[in-house]
Amino acid sequence: MRKAPQIIISLIVLVFVGWGGYWVIGSRATERVLAGWFEDRRAEGWTADYASLDTAGFPSRFDTTITDLNLADPETGIAWSAPMFQSLSLSYAPTRVIAVFPGEQVFATRDDRISITAETFRASASLTPSVELPITESILELAAADIVSAQRGTTEIDAAQLSMRETPGRQGHVYDVDVTASGIRLDPSLIAAARDSGAVSDTIERAHLRATIRFDNAWDRFAIERARPQPREIELTRVTVDWGALTLDATGVLVVGANGVADGEVDVKAENWRDMVTIAQSAGAIPDMLVGALTRAGEMLARMSSDPETLDATLKFENGRAFLGPIPIGAAPVIRLP
Repeated sequence: MRKAPQIIISLIVLVFVGWGGYWVIGSRATERVLAGWFEDRRAEGWTADYASLDTAGFPSRFDTTITDLNLADPETGIAWSAPMFQSLSLSYAPTRVIAVFPGEQVFATRDDRISITAETFRASASLTPSVELPITESILELAAADIVSAQRGTTEIDAAQLSMRETPGRQGHVYDVDVTASGIRLDPSLIAAARDSGAVSDTIERAHLRATIRFDNAWDRFAIERARPQPREIELTRVTVDWGALTLDATGVLVVGANGVADGEVDVKAENWRDMVTIAQSAGAIPDMLVGALTRAGEMLARMSSDPETLDATLKFENGRAFLGPIPIGAAPVIRLP
């Protein structure tokens, strides 16, 4: 009986030693894999630099911190730089990952440069344990964020969340996507004309998009290393915007070709729609040359309703052209991820 406590203590020591060995091996493997990933990107012609890459969190976590990160893909023109990036996971569940983006995160394309500073900027993802590491579900969260664009000025957001998960029971690369944002303040230069009309306040109270999207490829590690998956079918379950006296509701289905041009129909109900056109024009979402045609088409359709300030119509995209009801208003949108 005297040996029983010694046996128990020995077992406890063995467990701790074994777990400690597992953590050391796992943490070093994590660092080796990440460092190898950067080396592979440099071999492909990327800019892929960092100052330090360290893993901590013993005994229950693999928390990796990368400092002075600088990534740039010459083929797509997309770049990302940050003072720090953290990848956090439990040591016994390494395929459930939390990514943290502290400090100023700078993203650039060939057309724009966007910096994001936020009190909260993080993402979480569940990955399938395979070479490709496909995402089964993910959530991106922002809070108290300042987003500065070289093209569109400064946007402030109180809170935003983007969630994506594989759609149950659907074949192919199909995902349910939900985006919600509240307390959105656009750059004053984009909304000056509409704000002067009194229809809108400085703050968009809420915007919400819910959709089921089929992509041409899975969202996995190759979405970063090679190219972003592109949408091919978009089922808009609901799009809503509440902004002072402006409200927008939309549903529809779009099919997106290999060239990014959309075909399909979207049913739209918009209150105070003229101000929406003005804002879209100021933001560069509608070319100046199309504003007149869009306004005339809206007025014609709105006169058919009891309220000329409410537009209840179908946007149709066909053969590269856009129609508001039966009236042509310009080119169909191009939907393509950079």
